[in-house]
Amino acid sequence: MTKLILFEGIPGSGKTTTSQLVHSHLIEMGLTTEIYIEGSDHPIDLPFYAYLTRFEYDDVRKRFPEQAEWIRHHSVIEDDYVLIPYKVPKPIPCNDELADYLSSKEFCYANKAVVPFHMYKKVFYKRFEQYVSKLSNKNTVTIFESVLFQHQIHDIHRLYPQITDDEIIEYIIELAVILNPLHPILFYLSQDSVEESLQHTAMIRSKPKWSSPDTIEYYIARKSLELRAVHCLPFRSYILNNTDRDWHKMLDGIKEILDSSSDHFYANLHSGMQT
Repeated sequence: MTKLILFEGIPGSGKTTTSQLVHSHLIEMGLTTEIYIEGSDHPIDLPFYAYLTRFEYDDVRKRFPEQAEWIRHHSVIEDDYVLIPYKVPKPIPCNDELADYLSSKEFCYANKAVVPFHMYKKVFYKRFEQYVSKLSNKNTVTIFESVLFQHQIHDIHRLYPQITDDEIIEYIIELAVILNPLHPILFYLSQDSVEESLQHTAMIRSKPKWSSPDTIEYYIARKSLELRAVHCLPFRSYILNNTDRDWHKMLDGIKEILDSSSDHFYANLHSGMQT
């Protein structure tokens, strides 16, 4: 049965609105469901996490003994690296020097990479694998926004500008293969005009830079890359046009797809059957 629903699309395409509508619909159906929208506390994405080697991890706990237990408790410790959140939650007790140090080790949201690309991929392979293992044992549907395309592509473009589109698609396919045991469904939300979509988003979010010529040019190129990636995925993927921004019509289309799924989406979830 499907345990993962993915929503992708450029900013302003309606991912958050549609994700929340689908989440509400699944709850009304009596299903156990979790939703993770962009910018929220997330089991896969790494918003404001520092990347440290094991040596750096040991060293920072010695340098900041008052925060050592907080660091230990909140750290994600792997074989040869450690990930530490530093904004949500904030270190306790508060220490500006520690916050500045962890910020300098920012893994995703920096302007300069702290690790080579092969290590960046290794970290996310691990994150995806661990989540798939966790969700495989739960009778839960998870809704992810911007996990497979938006955050990955945007961060790679910023941190690793030398990486080609073909390499990015190859990497996305590798992540998709990891997700495949969850029988995902991906919905790519699209409008006819990238420029109009960004202008609309810039207006309602009061972010005029989102409708600048350079931003529009970037997202036209990125949408082209994402549409290429959609056709390479190893699971069911749908490109849904919502130029009219009729969210309830969009929801009806998604419900129809879920209802007609060959794995009998709702029936299996209600009965607790395993595929």
